[in-house]
Amino acid sequence: MTEVPPAARVGRPRRSSRQMLEDAAAELFLEQGYPATSIEQITQRAGVSRNTFFNYFGAKSDLLWIDLDQSITALVTALGSPTSEEEGTRLERLSALILAVAAEHPAARVPWAFSQAELMGTRADLEASAPARLLALAEAIQAFVAPEETEFVARTIGSVAAGAIAAGVAAWIAAGVRRERLEIYVADALHPALAGFTDLAKGTR
Repeated sequence: MTEVPPAARVGRPRRSSRQMLEDAAAELFLEQGYPATSIEQITQRAGVSRNTFFNYFGAKSDLLWIDLDQSITALVTALGSPTSEEEGTRLERLSALILAVAAEHPAARVPWAFSQAELMGTRADLEASAPARLLALAEAIQAFVAPEETEFVARTIGSVAAGAIAAGVAAWIAAGVRRERLEIYVADALHPALAGFTDLAKGTR
């Protein structure tokens, strides 16, 4: 009789555990609301351990950002990577990087915690957990444009660009089933927001 490898007999593929937790959380939030749902209930529904939950998420509120956090991380990483100085001004490269990351966001991955906020009762925790993510974006953008700007201007660009990204994402989510690609909404918010810095970015003071 052929021996079945232990990995094939017990447990789940590690790659599926995160999706199972996401699905379990979405079900429970719809059934009983976000505030009434505990991490223990989510792990029980998913059939995984509490330790497995914390392998993927630092807190229950991280489940609200499961789609957007990946794109935020991708953008922060892209902004921190070396870029050619022959591809336009840093402000132009900033816009291109932001839109490139937005274009990579899967069209079907609309954050349910936002689109179903009233039904799930997630609004308060979304508002509480958003500032840390916006700050991370603003700081990454500030660092990216800093070589060509004063500290004050770089910090201002960081804050304005992060706010524009958030506005674009919010418009994309609110657009409903007829929504277009995410980068279209981000571009609509980002371009006018950065337009006031164009002369500064070109060295005109």
